[in-house]
Amino acid sequence: MKKKIIISSAALIIIAIIVGIVVIIHNRTLNHIPKVNKTELSTIKKNIHIEIKRYEIDLFSLDVNNLAPGLEKLSKKYPSVFIPEGVWKNPQMIKQLQSFLQDPIIQDIYKNVMDVYPNLDDITSEIEEALSYYKYYFPNATIPTFYSLVPGIDFMSPSVYAIEDSLFINLDMYLGQKNKYYNNSGMPLFISERCDKKFIAIDCFKKALVYKHLPKQNPVSLLDNIIYEGKKLYFTELLFPDKPAEDIVGYNKEKFTWAENNQADVWNYIIQKNILFSTEEKNITNYVGEMPFTKPFSNKSPGRMGAYIGWQIIRSYVKSHPEVSLESLMLNTDSQDILNKSGFKPTKR
Repeated sequence: MKKKIIISSAALIIIAIIVGIVVIIHNRTLNHIPKVNKTELSTIKKNIHIEIKRYEIDLFSLDVNNLAPGLEKLSKKYPSVFIPEGVWKNPQMIKQLQSFLQDPIIQDIYKNVMDVYPNLDDITSEIEEALSYYKYYFPNATIPTFYSLVPGIDFMSPSVYAIEDSLFINLDMYLGQKNKYYNNSGMPLFISERCDKKFIAIDCFKKALVYKHLPKQNPVSLLDNIIYEGKKLYFTELLFPDKPAEDIVGYNKEKFTWAENNQADVWNYIIQKNILFSTEEKNITNYVGEMPFTKPFSNKSPGRMGAYIGWQIIRSYVKSHPEVSLESLMLNTDSQDILNKSGFKPTKR
C-alpha cells in the first residue's frame, strides 16, 4: 500500500512538472505581447458598437423590373462606391445591373451567402472585440463603417478592403473551403483554405485597417517586404490575442507546423544565397507573394514564409524592446535596424 502511495505521489509530481513546463513554454511564446490595462480595455469595449450594413440584402431585394426608384432610395443609405450619383437615370447601367441580378449563378451565390450568413451577429461581436484592442493601441483611430456585399466570386480581388472610412466585406469569399463555386472558378486550394467564416474579422484588420498605420513608403528589398509583412501579422495578433497563431497567418495546422519547424532552414537559405537585400521581383514574390508554397522549398511548405519569418523578427524585436509602442513600430521604416535589434536567431526544431 505504501509503495502504491509513493508511486502515485511520484506520478503527480511528474504531471505537475510537465504542466509547469507547458505553462512556462506557453508564457515564453506569448511574452512578445504587451500587457494591457484590463480596466481601460473594459471601458473602451463598452463604447464599441458597430453594425455591418448588408448591401447585398438590400440590392437583391429590389424589384428587378423597376430598379430606378429602388436605386435612388438606396443611394441615400450607401456610399457612392456602391451607387454612383444619378446611375438610376442611366438606362445602360440599369440594364447591366438587371443582367447581374438575374444571372442564375449570381442568384445561387447570393442564396449560398444567405444560407451561411442569415445574420452577422457573431461576426459583428468578433469585430467589436478586436476594435476594443484597436482603440486601446490607437486611441485616435477612426472606426470605419462596415458593409457586406456579394459582387460575384473573384479570387483575384481583395476579399476585404477599405476606402477612406468605409470597410467592405465580400461575403461570397467566405463560404467555406469546399464551396462548389471556388473549385468551378479555378480558385487554388491555398486560397480557398482561407475562405472560411473564422477569417472574416481577422481579414478586416490584416487586409484593410492595418494599412492606415503603415508608412506610405513602399518596401523595396526582400528584407523590407519581410519586415512589412511581419508588422501586419503582429498588428493583427495584438488585436486577436485569443486566436490561434495559424489563423493569424492564414495557415492550416500542417502548414503552420512546417513553418515553425523549418523557419531556420528558410532563413539560413536566404542568408546563404545573399538575397536578403535583393530587389528582384522574383525573390520578393517567392517569399511574400500569394503562392501555394515557398520556392525553392518543397510543396509541403506554405507560401509566404517570408511573412512568417518577418512576424518572428517583429516578435523578437518587441521582446527585446518592450518600450516601443505598436504605433512607433508600425511607422519605423528602417528594416535593417529592426532586424539588427531583434536578436532574431531561429534554431532548427
